[in-house]
Amino acid sequence: MVIYYYYTTILLLLSTVAPLFAASSMRSARAGLSCSKPFTTCVKIVQVDVPSPKSGQALIKLSSSSINPSDVDEVEMDGCLFGCGNDMAGTVVSCNGCSRLKKGDHVWGFANPSFADFVTAPEDDVALRPSNVPKEQAGTIPEVGLTSLFSLKRTNALPGIAPMPAGSPWANRTNVTVVITAGSGGTGFIGIEIAKAYGATNIITSTTGEASIAFVKSLGATRVIDYKVEDIFAALPDDSVDFVYDNYGADNTADKAMRTLRKGGTYLMMPHGECYASKKQAPPCISAHPKPGVRQVNYITSVDFQAHALDGLKELTSLFEENKLTAHVAISYELNDIALALNYSAGGGEGGVNNNHFGKIAVVMRDNSTVL
Repeated sequence: MVIYYYYTTILLLLSTVAPLFAASSMRSARAGLSCSKPFTTCVKIVQVDVPSPKSGQALIKLSSSSINPSDVDEVEMDGCLFGCGNDMAGTVVSCNGCSRLKKGDHVWGFANPSFADFVTAPEDDVALRPSNVPKEQAGTIPEVGLTSLFSLKRTNALPGIAPMPAGSPWANRTNVTVVITAGSGGTGFIGIEIAKAYGATNIITSTTGEASIAFVKSLGATRVIDYKVEDIFAALPDDSVDFVYDNYGADNTADKAMRTLRKGGTYLMMPHGECYASKKQAPPCISAHPKPGVRQVNYITSVDFQAHALDGLKELTSLFEENKLTAHVAISYELNDIALALNYSAGGGEGGVNNNHFGKIAVVMRDNSTVL
């Protein structure tokens, strides 16, 4: 009886104390050299040590991340040998020397590598996530959300001007017409929602397929052009557009757009446009025949991401909690199936550019049994 008493007491103590010990290992995605689709042959999940946060960093237990086209590029360009992924949402486990975040905070933001169970991130790259966005979806928003938020702001407040304008960049304008060249993908769908939240009267975009067209209209697009039937700018009258947010960047888009832009308007192309790869258009991928009074911006987001990420994340959180933005997930994959998620994004599954999936691809950590 005495032995049984001591045995059960020890088990009780262990069960109470065990959660206080940090896990020693976690899952993380890795890709081999010259990795290309089908990614199932070269992307694997391995066990690695849980990272240790430095001063000013949070250790975060992840609940979700997402696949962006840039993540596929990173894998194919040998950038995932030691882990990859940037979007993240999760729960703060600890924050070493932090002044704002604390253990138990539900957060979102940027951290690399985020295709893992745990990650460390500087406190300034992390914000409290919206209370009304499910944790399995929250990790799909940071990269596309900030890209479109900053891009739309920079249509009327040129890069290099600090601070980033608060709220709508068009607050002093009326009857604003915005073109978002590709509406159904990650930057497109949230770009439409942000443009609507900022008060744009007319939001014009393109996509294809009955479901995609209905999707972007439900977000607030007032006119949708089926790009398989007609070029978006061929469909628009002269001097009818205030701002173009070119989130696709096909060759010669700027030349086509010039005719439609009003004096005082802006053509802004986000980074990594198609024209960078094809090199058919003279750098920096803007119109060779500019229109007087129209600004052209080849927008490199990295500077604003570094300077304004926290403020941008806070603004996105406010817009979500005001029910002006909504996360849209096309499909979710568990971390163990990360190779399938990459295939889907690249077109090797049912998604990809050629198969026209819309919304985001979520990566969730449901099978994470590690406890901190």
